[in-house]
Amino acid sequence: MRRSPLAAFAGVFVVTLLSLVAVGAVLPVLPHYVRGPLGSGNFAVGLVIGAFAFTALACRPLAGHFSDLRGRRPVVVVGSLLAAAAGVLYFVPAGLPGLLLARLVLGAGEGMVFTAGATWVVDLAPPDRRARVIGLYGLAVWSGLSLGPPIGDALLRASSFDAVWAFTAIAPFVGALVALRIPDPFRPVHTKERRQLVARE
Repeated sequence: MRRSPLAAFAGVFVVTLLSLVAVGAVLPVLPHYVRGPLGSGNFAVGLVIGAFAFTALACRPLAGHFSDLRGRRPVVVVGSLLAAAAGVLYFVPAGLPGLLLARLVLGAGEGMVFTAGATWVVDLAPPDRRARVIGLYGLAVWSGLSLGPPIGDALLRASSFDAVWAFTAIAPFVGALVALRIPDPFRPVHTKERRQLVARE
């Protein structure tokens, strides 16, 4: 069934929002978990919080490369599933190393979702509205990072760490299911010609 570009944009927005809500939900919770059940100190807290950024940065160029080769949807789906897998890894009782692994996996997933999602909405937009669309897409990122922390804190207060981990696994998994339903207008160009990264006039 054919969907309008507006509906497709809304879908990509929701997918990104769900992944970023999962990112934000653990931010107020991880310090309690590291100092509590894991029995580690402030340095470990900083390490766990910051580990996410390493793979998020490293995977963005790779995500862009594969997005140009295979299309936007596959990269967004894989990124969402990686974010969901990170939520599952929080349940694994592997101490600080296991938690660090979960954070690295989450960073990789976020890097893929953001990069491919941003190019996806540009593909959907008419040329004279692409800047506006990118600005609106950015709201998905910051809305997720704004809504996630109070959700995570509320879940921890109302239930347990496991409730937070479950939420961070389910939200991006739902995003992956949504992404599978969104049309991807991009068609990779298979050529042996070597192209420049940035076009010259």
